Amino acid sequence: MNTPKNHSHTGKIIQATRVVTPGMEPRRARIIIILLAICTALQMTSYGMIFPLFARKIGDFGDGVEVLATSVMAYSLAGVIAAPFMGSLADRFGRRPLLLVSFAAFATAFTGYYLATTSLAFIVVRGLAGALTAGLGPATMGIVADIAPEDERARWIGIVSGGTSAGFIIGPVVGGLLFDKWGYAPPFLMSIGIALITFLIAFFIIPETHTREERRRETLRQKRATRLATGTGTGVSFWASLPHPLLAFSILLFINLSMIFAWFFIDPQLPFYVFDDLGWSTAQFGAAISFYGWATLVGNLTLGRSSDRLGRKPILIIGLVLHSAQYVGLMFTNIYWVIIAAFIIAGLGEALLNPALNAAYLDITPEEHRSRAMGIKGAIGSLGSLLAPALVMVVIRFVPPQSVFLISAALILSTALLVLIALRLPSRAEEGRDLAWEVSQERIMAAQSALHNVTVSASTARKLKSEDR
Repeated sequence: MNTPKNHSHTGKIIQATRVVTPGMEPRRARIIIILLAICTALQMTSYGMIFPLFARKIGDFGDGVEVLATSVMAYSLAGVIAAPFMGSLADRFGRRPLLLVSFAAFATAFTGYYLATTSLAFIVVRGLAGALTAGLGPATMGIVADIAPEDERARWIGIVSGGTSAGFIIGPVVGGLLFDKWGYAPPFLMSIGIALITFLIAFFIIPETHTREERRRETLRQKRATRLATGTGTGVSFWASLPHPLLAFSILLFINLSMIFAWFFIDPQLPFYVFDDLGWSTAQFGAAISFYGWATLVGNLTLGRSSDRLGRKPILIIGLVLHSAQYVGLMFTNIYWVIIAAFIIAGLGEALLNPALNAAYLDITPEEHRSRAMGIKGAIGSLGSLLAPALVMVVIRFVPPQSVFLISAALILSTALLVLIALRLPSRAEEGRDLAWEVSQERIMAAQSALHNVTVSASTARKLKSEDR
């Protein structure tokens, strides 16, 4: 700000040279994001401990790939239905309630998996878990978007994603070792305990970042926009609230769909393939997932900010190409350490891909609809994890596992080509503009009215001063 100047006829005038926007103190914001990353690490550790055991448990029920695929479909169908609503709830009522509900649901679901005595019970529990945990992604990304600086958004998304990766470092190995030695009880009970600890940490430490005042302001803005739309005939529709440009948003959604589809297309087949065809132990399978987690963690911590510096599009392309390595490795070799190397490359690809993808979503999304957009992203991902197992249940009778891996690899590489050819994201300068301000007729009219009032007031003041003389 420049030094105030005194003018006898106008009072004090202060010339603004910059705009200071309110926000959370940077150090506190960093602490909250790190605590959130710790919570996600614990949650994924608890899940990772029992993830390799799903196929074992279903096998004990006398079932196989079809039932495991059905359980994945139940989880995904519930997520497809619930995720958009959960995202809207996070925008309307805050991030914290959705976060706590999700962590509590994980603890409950793990208990249900352990106590399930039939495949049907296992499927029902997994379906309920898909609905009740659908708010975790929108709430988590909403928290990061609320408090992280825009030019460091991918970096902090990478930190939170690194927490997810850290969970897959420890969980699968520990769970596999405990199962091989003592059976189901130790890994499941430890998993449930860690999930409860995660909930308690979030309950006592993670604050609400989308405050009541901010939600009230957004509600008022939307009501005013709705009144304006009613008067001018331009509706504020669901489409208008979506991120723009819509083509870029659609391609980003397809990237998410293809990634989830590719993984869940092999997911029901993979554990049975490595246990039955390759002869791996549960601990070896857990170790493979752990190496993937290590690569993703290291990549998130060292490469997560790459798209902030080099741009979203090139990092998305590189990440997709590297991510395809796991499917290529499974397709061409049965040598354990070669497959491990492929998993490590794929993990580095995911470490590049996820922060860039999530940051690209947030870059083009209006502030008041961030969690809704992430909810749509989650729903599309759940759609991929719903369609993939359904398709694999059909093709598994006719094609060998290597062909399943080939389809996933081809999908990921085709998506990278689509991004190269068709994705057009706004430049960083254009992202920084408030486009809603530019196109809002209400704001234009308000500015004109304010200027007119100032002119009239100044004219009246001059007349009064002349009459006094």
